[in-house]
Amino acid sequence: MVRAFLLLILALATARADVTATVTITGAPNSPDETFIASASNCGEGSVRHTENWSIGPKGELGDVVVWIVDPKFGPNTPAAPEPEIKQIGCRYDPHVIAVVAGAPFKILNGDPTIHNVLARVFTGPTDPPGDTIFNLGQGHQGELDERQFDDAGIYTLQCNVHSWMQAWVRAFPTGCFAVTGADGQATLQLSAHLQDGTYKIDAWHPRFAAPLEQTITVKNGAASIAFQFQGPKSL
Repeated sequence: MVRAFLLLILALATARADVTATVTITGAPNSPDETFIASASNCGEGSVRHTENWSIGPKGELGDVVVWIVDPKFGPNTPAAPEPEIKQIGCRYDPHVIAVVAGAPFKILNGDPTIHNVLARVFTGPTDPPGDTIFNLGQGHQGELDERQFDDAGIYTLQCNVHSWMQAWVRAFPTGCFAVTGADGQATLQLSAHLQDGTYKIDAWHPRFAAPLEQTITVKNGAASIAFQFQGPKSL
């Protein structure tokens, strides 16, 4: 009995292995994080708001960073990536940045007692005009839930024409080994426990930087850790 219990504890301790990333930023970003006036009814917040350019913790922890394995090789019986969801809450997109698998659906929820529309466009560069429209989805009532997808890998923006300050970023990938950092600058890459052992390129991207950072990482038994650091003065 004791041996069986110890084996169970060992199995639970070793059952989950993941690739994790820590992302920080040094220095003051070039692009501003300012207050602005956004007067609208049924948005659940006051008229004075902050931009969502940055989510930076007290020690430089950087949120809203997409981290991904560039060319993941999975073992057998790898499950499908979970379906993401983005919500419209308080006339903001929550989360501000998501990652999805190209060709797979993700959910869009209107959590507000007001009308929204979701205008999805291709993002081609910080100084380029808006790219092609992929879809323009109207959601007229609270609780309305729809599914959409991006067929091609790339970067996309979501905007609301009713509430002009609302914007979100979506990065679509061929496969699902990615994650987005939270406010603590931490991310655990989904499906990474199913990676084959080996050395991989791993990238990190934030919407306020023109290019991603790239490193290599060695995965053993589905586990590894990596740290990225963005330089604030180089931001857009």
